[in-house]
Amino acid sequence: MRPIKCDKTMTESARADRETELKLALPPDAADTFVRRMAAWRQTPTRQHLVTRYYDTPAFDLAAAGVAVRVRRVGRRWVQTLKTEGDRAGGLSLRGEYETPAPGGRLDWARFPDVARARVPEPWRARLGVVFETDFVRTAWRLRRGDATIEVALDVGEIRAGARRLPLSEVELELERGDVDALYALAIQLAEDVDLVPDDASKAERGTRLAQGLADAPRRAGPVALDRGMDVGEAFAAICRACLGQLQANLHGIGGEDPEFLHQARVALRQLRAARRLFAAACPLPASLDEGLDRLAGALGTARDWDVLCLQVLPAIAPHYPEAARWARLTAAAGRERQAARAAMQATLSQVRPGRWLLAFHRWLAQPGCGGEGAAAVSGLVPFVRAALARGLRRIRRRGEHWKTLTAPQRHALRIAIKRQRYAMGFFRSLLPRSCAATIEGLAELQDALGRANDERVAARLLAGLAAADDDVHATGFAAGWLARGGIEPLPRNIEKQLKNLMKSGECW
Repeated sequence: MRPIKCDKTMTESARADRETELKLALPPDAADTFVRRMAAWRQTPTRQHLVTRYYDTPAFDLAAAGVAVRVRRVGRRWVQTLKTEGDRAGGLSLRGEYETPAPGGRLDWARFPDVARARVPEPWRARLGVVFETDFVRTAWRLRRGDATIEVALDVGEIRAGARRLPLSEVELELERGDVDALYALAIQLAEDVDLVPDDASKAERGTRLAQGLADAPRRAGPVALDRGMDVGEAFAAICRACLGQLQANLHGIGGEDPEFLHQARVALRQLRAARRLFAAACPLPASLDEGLDRLAGALGTARDWDVLCLQVLPAIAPHYPEAARWARLTAAAGRERQAARAAMQATLSQVRPGRWLLAFHRWLAQPGCGGEGAAAVSGLVPFVRAALARGLRRIRRRGEHWKTLTAPQRHALRIAIKRQRYAMGFFRSLLPRSCAATIEGLAELQDALGRANDERVAARLLAGLAAADDDVHATGFAAGWLARGGIEPLPRNIEKQLKNLMKSGECW
């Protein structure tokens, strides 16, 4: 996303804008703190009670097409708006917006300009109905920051779809005039005092999921859109944005009951660290971003290790242990350590302020030439990709040549090399020939198998710590012995063959 300027114009009958806003999630209990923070700037806010109806077909065709159509009551007036999906990353969105009056609160297609009507075919219009609505109070301030004018809007209320309800608490920074960097600068300043996290999901998207009855789910890593016309710095920025997007989508759930949110947030950080290493010479990160990345990864890593022990390893061994009382003491002790690890994770997060770190990272990525002189010195993206993947394959060959004689630390180093190569090929998949699919699949299988073995090795280390703190080590010793004798899921018997096939497969790129 390139730095842009914004200068809006408006007419009475219809408005067609390129809306530029930064959307930030806000904990519901922090709304009063945010208002007090804004009061320090002595700007008089405006307050409006806004009720908005969102329209779609029974099959949600508009949502699938990236279009949102709504009718909103603003005081005594009704306005209708059509928004189109645009570029989004790090909470920043650039979208098309068409707005006209809607007398009586009725959707009137004749009032939209032709370019807006063309977004919604006639057959869809005939089937439109209200699928959900939002009801919230908007408190807004208008600020000037240098040459920029920014509207700061705090929205607190709910989204309703039939009997379903979803709390709404967010801050939107809309750029009315000036450079988009001013949005990030203001957001970072606000995030010093309040836990604001970039959020790419619009009200329309959240409302659509609510109307469809879809539960909140962890975000898995998705494909990265690269093309051969990019330079190395642009590719690095696209990869980072994909990782950051996965992280910020899972942050809100890492302290909850579903451990998959924490796992997927950790995957995002691991991939981001792999990207940092891959592009280190061409696109070095600023020290503050670098340090924050390592602190976040460390905090989440320990908590995830205890999740694996308590939720996967011990339940798998439990049926084989005959003494329920002793096993209950072991699981209780492990559970206490798990809760302590989660508390330590939350303490670290409160210090690092991941929302502020995410905003600073996105701000850096939005600067022109974020790769610096190192990226400029690279001849092109495709040669860079080929050289990077060739280096990764050489590391695997060096570390995996004599599988049967590898020590535990050597197998760990091999696992890391395989993981980094898998991530790298995943990043560059859109640039690689289809013949690379088998290599990527082989890397994934090897990484998963070695990863499970590593999880059990870490679990054994955690069990040793529990044994040192407990006089009755029978159950702990049983669990540790079970892992030492082959584990819950032993390595595949053909793993050596799989590894040799990978090393012989050559450079598919």
